[in-house]
Amino acid sequence: MKMSRIYQAEQKDARRIHSLMVQVHSQMENPSMYVCDDLEFVRRHIEDEGFILIAAGEQDELLGSLIVRFPKSAEDNLGEELLLSEKMRNQVAHMESAVVAKSARGQGIFVKLMRQAELIAKQKGYTIFMGTVSPDNPASYLSFEKMGYELLKTKEKYGGYLRRIYFSDRRTPLL
Repeated sequence: MKMSRIYQAEQKDARRIHSLMVQVHSQMENPSMYVCDDLEFVRRHIEDEGFILIAAGEQDELLGSLIVRFPKSAEDNLGEELLLSEKMRNQVAHMESAVVAKSARGQGIFVKLMRQAELIAKQKGYTIFMGTVSPDNPASYLSFEKMGYELLKTKEKYGGYLRRIYFSDRRTPLL
């Protein structure tokens, strides 16, 4: 299926986003590569704790999504890994959870979602972008690298899953 547009999710989209996450997770040979969020997590991130982007096909079918989280002072803010000040941690946006339907892979949907997410987050004052990805998921970590993200470290996260931690500092340099 070919992607036709990217748009911001609304609450009415929460169930189908979650369903796609569950579907993709169930099709994985190695389910530890992707931690599937619950429906309540999806609902919270549509408006309250960030936003979600949807990649849709020509018939508005859901081809992919990206959850962007604004962790602010939360204990799990990945800015801690960069030893950022509290003020700088408030500028961190997590590229939290991305999923692309099997039928839509190979179109660069993940990178397109990330580009759009960065634009929206920057408009909201977020300039440091971070995310985690399984070392066993080259499609995802190569997409982060294609976007110019740097590998910070690899460590256990999310209850014992090994993850690569990526970051990108998109602050405009002072002239």
